[in-house]
Amino acid sequence: MKKITIITMQLKTPGGIERFVTTLADIFSKDFEVEVVSNYGRPEEKLAFNMPKNVKVSFLTPNQPKEVSMKNLIASFKWHKIIGELNRRQEIDSTREQVFKKFLRGLKTDYIITDRALYSYMVRKYYRGDAIKIATDHNYHQNSNKYIDELLSSITGFDYLVVATDELKDFYSVRTKVKCLKINNPLDVIPTKKTSLSNKNLISVGRFVPEKDFESLIDVMKLVHEKDQDIHLTIIGDGITYTRIKSKVKTLGLEKVVSLPGFLSQPEIEKYYYGSSLFVLTSKTEAFGLVLTEAMSYGLPCIAFDRASGARAQITRHTGILIRDFNKEEMASRIVNLMNDKESLKTYQESINQVISKYDKKQIQKDWAKIVL
Repeated sequence: MKKITIITMQLKTPGGIERFVTTLADIFSKDFEVEVVSNYGRPEEKLAFNMPKNVKVSFLTPNQPKEVSMKNLIASFKWHKIIGELNRRQEIDSTREQVFKKFLRGLKTDYIITDRALYSYMVRKYYRGDAIKIATDHNYHQNSNKYIDELLSSITGFDYLVVATDELKDFYSVRTKVKCLKINNPLDVIPTKKTSLSNKNLISVGRFVPEKDFESLIDVMKLVHEKDQDIHLTIIGDGITYTRIKSKVKTLGLEKVVSLPGFLSQPEIEKYYYGSSLFVLTSKTEAFGLVLTEAMSYGLPCIAFDRASGARAQITRHTGILIRDFNKEEMASRIVNLMNDKESLKTYQESINQVISKYDKKQIQKDWAKIVL
């Protein structure tokens, strides 16, 4: 039996990449020996998503380093702390290099799949075997030359680059000799039951980090509340901006119409999906918003700013609404109109039900089978 090795950062925190890795491992585990190698973590820690029992999970380093904002340190003008942080980062990088060098020099596998440029770079530098090398990318480049150059440099010598949208495929295909393929990110399960669209509830799900821009979602909700006081918003997740978002909700007097339940298990999130009528995405960037696909799988129409690449790829005029030019007033108005127009919501849901199958695991397995034989 051939072996597939998937290299990822961590498996403890629930996020789109962690879900992608877990679902991909499940897809491959039927026909391959699969090992997921996590840069950080401990065997006794609970994983964010249920990994198949026949998939081996290995950890290279026990503790993930604490994130420290260099931008904030520089703004503080505390040079001794800045120098200390630079030294700490250098030590982290050096330790990681040594750990990966040892791991990759001894790796015996038929396929290597990486989920970010950092690990592609490690494979390029230290792996000496003849496995098929497949890089996957889960971020939108935002026209950052630094990001683009780092990604393209890291995959030199790879066999494939897999991305989740046609836009990214077209972008990278003309910039690298590595074969670039578009494969949809898979859904673990597509529910047969769909939301009834009977409640005036909005939902958003994601990590509380700056790029998800939940602050703008609160701004939108303030405008929505001024037009319709019966509409309620729930944002599910946790992260570094949670406290700031909670404070903003209180400052704007929205505590009764905005709920922030924090991190929830998938069965708990499912209850909120079934109790909602519209999914809202205000992310600054999404290469592929897996939460959008997940929301659609429950029959939820979606509304998002078109600045996110994933939103542009996933939301059509038949399945939801894209708001141009980061227009918060326009988003608020469209939300209010939709929440008072059940027939339009049902029409969107009918279209969603017809297209959601393309994210089914069986279909994604067929797409991956073209390169993983």
